[in-house]
Amino acid sequence: MEKTLDKPKGKFFEEIHFLRAFACIGVVLVHLSASYYNQHGQTYNWLTFALNQLGRFGTPTFALISGFLLFHQVKAKGFDFQRFLKSRFTKIIMPFVVWSVFYLLIKVIVLNATLPSGQDFIESFLMGASFYHLYFMVIVIQFYLVFPMLQVIKTKFLWMIALVASFTISAFFINLSHFISVQEGLGALLSNRVFIFTWIFYFIFGGFLAYYWRSVTKLVTSQAILLLLVAMVYVLAIYEYQIMGSIPSNRMTNLINIPLLSIAVIGLFPVIQSRRLLYGPLKLIGTLSMGIYLVHPLVLLFLNQVLPHTAWATRGFPIMYILVMLLSIGIVQAIRKLSFVQYIIPVPRMQNK
Repeated sequence: MEKTLDKPKGKFFEEIHFLRAFACIGVVLVHLSASYYNQHGQTYNWLTFALNQLGRFGTPTFALISGFLLFHQVKAKGFDFQRFLKSRFTKIIMPFVVWSVFYLLIKVIVLNATLPSGQDFIESFLMGASFYHLYFMVIVIQFYLVFPMLQVIKTKFLWMIALVASFTISAFFINLSHFISVQEGLGALLSNRVFIFTWIFYFIFGGFLAYYWRSVTKLVTSQAILLLLVAMVYVLAIYEYQIMGSIPSNRMTNLINIPLLSIAVIGLFPVIQSRRLLYGPLKLIGTLSMGIYLVHPLVLLFLNQVLPHTAWATRGFPIMYILVMLLSIGIVQAIRKLSFVQYIIPVPRMQNK
């Protein structure tokens, strides 16, 4: 078996926390800007639309991180199928069920929504449609279903095949509407954003990073080049949405953008680490990122219900963003004190001092 190049032990997770923070910040930007859209008669202005589109790097970055963490864990500890099933059931399936039920209750009690019945309810629940953000947890569960089969990927040759194959699959399903109708039937089912097909490349690329970290990160060593790379991706993204209009996270250009941005963000970690005012908050957001992901729609719903329309002036967006983050972090920190936190949010339990 071909030997892989490792990074010194202990460096991975600091940098991945930073990447998690980047993804989390993007997701909250998308959903907060959507609240401004709803508060302003279902219209964006130039700023809220820009933030909505530029935040759409978040979800595919979370998919990449999922692959990185799973493959890195196996690389370090080996693969035990029984332990893997038990761990994933606790860390993702139970939180998915808990939050799906919770948000369904919110929809019925607070929003006076009428839920589907029978088979429609079951399908809606299993596809993460209990609330608008839960679909990503279904995508992650699908990653877990295919992960045991991916244990055959050990050599650089097989990783290259996996990258090319997954890129091709994701590109095909992103462009599925060019080949078949996606308005109804099987085409509509396969094109649904909840399915793994358009996201599998990010997961595989995350695994590739875990196995060949030093080989990849040594390609770009200049922080100036990394900053230029980030700026280039965002400038091109602005050009793209100005030409194409609103574009979802599962878009073709992200198959290039996300690997480039992820490597650049990870490479810029030393810059952030040396600036304590940035490092502390970003580390906290990264650590609690999945918890923030799960609870921030609840915070947004609360703010939409209680704040007057005047509070949603665009000039107040930065303050509103900070408020959403602080309230989300506060809720997650409270949940972390529970002894059964692992069944609610996939973040570390708060240690008693």
